[in-house]
Amino acid sequence: MLRDTLAKTGKIGIAKVVIQTKQHLAALIPSGDALVLNLMRWGDDVKSMDDLELPKSGAKGMTPSASELKMAKMLVDDMSGKWDPTEYKDEFKAAVMGLVEKKVKAGKTETVLEPQEESPAYADNVIDLTELLQRSLKGGKKAAPAAKKAPAAKQSAPRKTAAKKTSASKTPAKKTAAQKTAAKSRRAA
Repeated sequence: MLRDTLAKTGKIGIAKVVIQTKQHLAALIPSGDALVLNLMRWGDDVKSMDDLELPKSGAKGMTPSASELKMAKMLVDDMSGKWDPTEYKDEFKAAVMGLVEKKVKAGKTETVLEPQEESPAYADNVIDLTELLQRSLKGGKKAAPAAKKAPAAKQSAPRKTAAKKTSASKTPAKKTAAQKTAAKSRRAA
């Protein structure tokens, strides 16, 4: 809904997002079937051109000669080529994986269990975003609680709880602290 609305109105969204405990300013941009999140700089991180100590255009001794420009153009032409993204690799990741392979060959490894993803727990207080949007547009009037609107939903809740109890007995035993630490280390690598 957000992507389609932004696309139809020709607008983007501005948001604050937290990535690894650091808050960033971001732009939400509709792009085809996707909603792209581009990180931006905070206003105080951007310097005006007047604050930069740059040589003035045309200043004496700052204008390159014709031969220097020709040599620079030849260098750019020589270094130019067709764009091939496979030529660019994450060198840090490659170095870490090299260290991991070294340890594997040396036999200094442990078995690391892949953490199982837990299915999200659904609560009775599910927020209806469309209803919130309508309330916001009307000036914030409160609507009737969701539980009063759909009494049939409460009748099916005990069955869902029972199903959760039966599936909970099939989950494996909890991991030890060492296993959790090893799993975190593997994910960080």
